[in-house]
Amino acid sequence: MIKKGSISFFICLILAGCGSQKKIMSHQNNCSIIIASEEDLAANYKMFFTSTSAFNTKQLTDFDKIENGVLFYKGQEQLRKGTFLIVDFDNGFIASKKMEGFSKNVNFSLKDKDQLKHIIEGLKKESYYQNCVVNDGHALMYLLVIRYNNEKIVQYYSPFHSPYGIKATDCSIKSIQELIGILDQNYYK
Repeated sequence: MIKKGSISFFICLILAGCGSQKKIMSHQNNCSIIIASEEDLAANYKMFFTSTSAFNTKQLTDFDKIENGVLFYKGQEQLRKGTFLIVDFDNGFIASKKMEGFSKNVNFSLKDKDQLKHIIEGLKKESYYQNCVVNDGHALMYLLVIRYNNEKIVQYYSPFHSPYGIKATDCSIKSIQELIGILDQNYYK
């Protein structure tokens, strides 16, 4: 088990400008969510993706060309491989699940499409980093990036634990968890 103080120090090292971050959630189930600067958070997850493969870097680069859409990544950190679910709202709501050497279109239901659009329209621009003290030995990595009106409005990065590790009380976090739930269900289609 990792000590709480070590994790806080680690987060400060990972995300520059530690003094400018504020906690969104109190410690709950040994997890917390903090607001991080957009640049620092993006630099942190991009460092992971660029160090793993050219395929991963290409997914991030291609997604930056989408005006309205969602990038959802889920993978095991130790394997350094995972799967992207990318949804392009402007191009006929095309959704594709991609991993190196594999690509599959995913069809969202009309209800899911409407829910995603509704949630995204209500989100404020913010970047979140989820830290969990307890590592259950299955370090799952989650990344959610939302583009709306040709800019990134939300980045949510959880390199060690599921986004459901916290029972959210903050409306923005609840909305993001709901959105991740919809994406997660379609991820397994």
